[in-house]
Amino acid sequence: MPLPDHTADDNITNGLKILSYAVSRKGTPDDVWQPVNVVNTQAWQEIDKNIAASKDKIAAGRVSCLHYYMTANQMDTGLLAQYTNQPRWKVCLHLVPFFFKRLSATTLQKYAELYQISPDDLAQGRLRPPLYNLK
Repeated sequence: MPLPDHTADDNITNGLKILSYAVSRKGTPDDVWQPVNVVNTQAWQEIDKNIAASKDKIAAGRVSCLHYYMTANQMDTGLLAQYTNQPRWKVCLHLVPFFFKRLSATTLQKYAELYQISPDDLAQGRLRPPLYNLK
């Protein structure tokens, strides 16, 4: 599955024109969002790099597919534990393939509902697009 493409055109305004009262030295409207767009582009590049690293760890058998979903949806163990109403230490264990393979159907269902995927996809380790890519 290819990573999302976050190019320079993919900016905070989604291509919409913004009324700006800022002007350049020449008296023409200034692009006040340019610094924000640069930072957002850099942030998406970092997220894409983290997702790729997560996929590599899964392929090497070092983490469960839950790590990908957590990374791709910009979560940490504390936030994931909070959303699934579980202790953080349990979520940490579920990131280990040995423990993940032994998850109950109820726990798999909690994760699947959160990430809007099927429990079977999760159990089989199928990597689906992150929530922000669903349309």
